Amino acid sequence: MRINHKDYIPSPHYCSLRCLVLGEGLLSSMLSLLLMIISMVVLVMDNTWHLVMDMAELWLQENHWDIKVTHAVWKCLDWLDRNHKEVLVIIMVTTVMHFIFSLMLIFGTMFYRRIFLIPWMVSHMISIIIMIITFTCWTFMSFFIDLLLAIVFPVVGGLVLGLWIGMWRQVYHFSTILRDMDRQVLDMLKMQAEYQQVQEKTDKV
Repeated sequence: MRINHKDYIPSPHYCSLRCLVLGEGLLSSMLSLLLMIISMVVLVMDNTWHLVMDMAELWLQENHWDIKVTHAVWKCLDWLDRNHKEVLVIIMVTTVMHFIFSLMLIFGTMFYRRIFLIPWMVSHMISIIIMIITFTCWTFMSFFIDLLLAIVFPVVGGLVLGLWIGMWRQVYHFSTILRDMDRQVLDMLKMQAEYQQVQEKTDKV
């Protein structure tokens, strides 16, 4: 008798959670692919990068901030302009890896392979940490830029960060269900092996 993970679905909630995780894998792969394409276009076409930098410099000139904050932003932009190719390559490599991990997440969800979920969970957790650091820094800087931005950005950033954390929690919950299913399958296989041994001894007697 062959044992399948499908025989150990714990509740109807599992099916909806599985569909949700599949949707998260598709969303994550599409976002990674989009960011990968944007990074590639900016890296290949220097005019696009110069256009972005000109817009950023014009925006800085039109907005009068605190002097120290303005100097710090100018230094960051100057460093980014000098090293933009290296930064874009790092972004591309990171997004390619996350795209592969997203495909592994979809594969692991479809074929009940918990081990394929782990790389995506690690990669997504790193992105959450980066988002928290970025969110904290930009929230602090927004108070020196504009009052409306100081109100809107924390709300929007908090919603995006909450969505990212919620996605990770759903995948983690699904991985724990798969872990419990794996344990049930192993226990059943062990019981079958013991039963076969007993049956063989009985037949010999």
